[in-house]
Amino acid sequence: MATNGEQLNVSELDFAQIKANLIDYFKNTETEFTDWDFEGSNLNNIIDLLAYNTHYNAMLAHVAVNESFIDSAQLRSSVVSSAKLLGYIPRSFAASTVNVVGTIGATADSDATYVVPRGTRLTASYDDTNYSFVVLDDVTTLQKITEGEAHYYTVGADQPLIGYEGRLVTTTFVANAIETGQRYELFDEDVDISTLRVIVYPTGAKSEGTGTRYNQFSDIDIDADSKIYFINENSSGRYELTFGNGIYGAKLDAGNVVEVEYLVTSGQSGNGVNTAFTIGGDASGNFTPAGTSLAILNNERSSGGSNKETVKRLKNNAINSFATQNRAVTSDDYKNLITSKFSFAQSVSAWGGEDNDPPTYGSTFVSVKPNSSYTEDVISEADKVSILDFLESKKVLAITPQIVDPEFVNIVVDVLVKYDPSISLLSASELQLAIKNSVAVPFAETDINGFDTIFRHSQFQRQVDNFNRSVMNSLVRVFVSQKITVPGDGSISGFTVKFGAPLRPDDGKTLVSVTSTPAFTLGGETLLVKDEPGIDQVTRNVYTCRKTSDGAEQRVAQIGQINLATGVMQLSNLFADTTTELCFIANTQSNDIVGKRNLLLDIDFDKSTFSAFPDEIARGGGSRSVDYQTFNRDRGSTFIDTDSSSSSSGGTTY
Repeated sequence: MATNGEQLNVSELDFAQIKANLIDYFKNTETEFTDWDFEGSNLNNIIDLLAYNTHYNAMLAHVAVNESFIDSAQLRSSVVSSAKLLGYIPRSFAASTVNVVGTIGATADSDATYVVPRGTRLTASYDDTNYSFVVLDDVTTLQKITEGEAHYYTVGADQPLIGYEGRLVTTTFVANAIETGQRYELFDEDVDISTLRVIVYPTGAKSEGTGTRYNQFSDIDIDADSKIYFINENSSGRYELTFGNGIYGAKLDAGNVVEVEYLVTSGQSGNGVNTAFTIGGDASGNFTPAGTSLAILNNERSSGGSNKETVKRLKNNAINSFATQNRAVTSDDYKNLITSKFSFAQSVSAWGGEDNDPPTYGSTFVSVKPNSSYTEDVISEADKVSILDFLESKKVLAITPQIVDPEFVNIVVDVLVKYDPSISLLSASELQLAIKNSVAVPFAETDINGFDTIFRHSQFQRQVDNFNRSVMNSLVRVFVSQKITVPGDGSISGFTVKFGAPLRPDDGKTLVSVTSTPAFTLGGETLLVKDEPGIDQVTRNVYTCRKTSDGAEQRVAQIGQINLATGVMQLSNLFADTTTELCFIANTQSNDIVGKRNLLLDIDFDKSTFSAFPDEIARGGGSRSVDYQTFNRDRGSTFIDTDSSSSSSGGTTY
């Protein structure tokens, strides 16, 4: 008869627990094994073997099940396989692009017109690195210009040379009659699949004009004669092509020659180039290096290059792409489509025209935050055009997408901390620097690094309080800042300053504090910028004033107004003797700041302060409570002097 414990616990995955379960099983059965010494060397080895076998099988089943779901899969091949079931093609390397304009040198006997052929190389040297860009489409009919003894072709903004960073690679395959499901693998992993050109030649023939161009499958409206190919990433991380079966897409015949031409690129490493370009050789001999002067249109930089999609982004984009179903209807559809297609897009915000300020019906607004590989804070005009072209076939017919640049809301924080020096291994200066680097900087990089985020004051202050056990209490003041540059030549005198949040005066005092670099002077006289209540409760007047010899402030002129509800300051007739940068720091209505529409939140560490002070009671006991100073909520001072009801400042800041 079996006793309690005869049944094995099959839910364990830990090796030691599996072994213990096996021993308990033998000991609790009415067999000759009941009183055996399971620590004996031979029997112990047998138990180890059984435990290892069970452990390996359990782990294999556990991992196999995890890898079969896209959310829990860890291997790229597993994620790619799951994404394929959702109809998602993993994003490949993307080549950085440039629009090149200028002149191409010619000779006296050169043709009157010149076509820059596909495959022409454009080269540039930047930061001691040589870059090669390739023209992928013929640039038609450049006109020859003759000025005296100078001859050249003009490349204008209406038909620039569009260069793609990388090199063209051509490979061929021969269709096999035996293997009907033949796959054609591209041997380069750093291929930009958007540049693929696939031509199929008849059996035994490969000559100019005899091939048929095949296009990537993109529309379900296909038949047995559709000249299409399918592309997917395989388990080895390379892309492979397949063709139709005679029902969905044309089937290849045995002996057909498949020629695949594509661009191999370095991805995001090609971004940022903005130097002069030279043009490579051309078999026609129509141009000469002499008289050639090529540069990027509008003095922009090469942009749009990116590396292969990471596993993390592949998971998110595959799921979002399936939900979007390749159409742009809701704001989330716009976000998902752009994020999946354009790898330089780190974060995307989209909103309808009815939610815009002011409302613009019939439009959808999109703002894109580029990732760290991008050289600027906003995407280039060329990338904006690419996004709009991509959305053209996805959007609702009557809706017009518009791309707006992101605007930054610079958050200024004053972090003041009381700590117990008896349990802290850090000095005051070390503690405040540690709070900045270990709390504020990661918070800015993770919690508010994108659109539709919120600076949550309570969460930020909680991280400050929990940073070190010596921290007794803290005060976090929140402000917003913006900068303008007043030119010394007076070319610009009107400014719109958007703080990005509703504002309020600080206990009836001025709303905005101003610093300037260099000193703000007009007519050789140093001026200050002040504000005062306006005609109603939501308006503040902004004016300039001077300091008199007795220290009083004398009003000079009103220069604008602030709308407290919208957080917008309009300035006019603002002049300076020399180009001056004015920084405005304003008090907010709430300690929580919301990034709406195209607003991106960031912490202005140049204006923020971090201060730490020993706690008097923790350091000296309850008798020191008479000397205890509490933090002042106003930015102008650190402590409130409870004896004189006046404020005092002190302590070091970062």
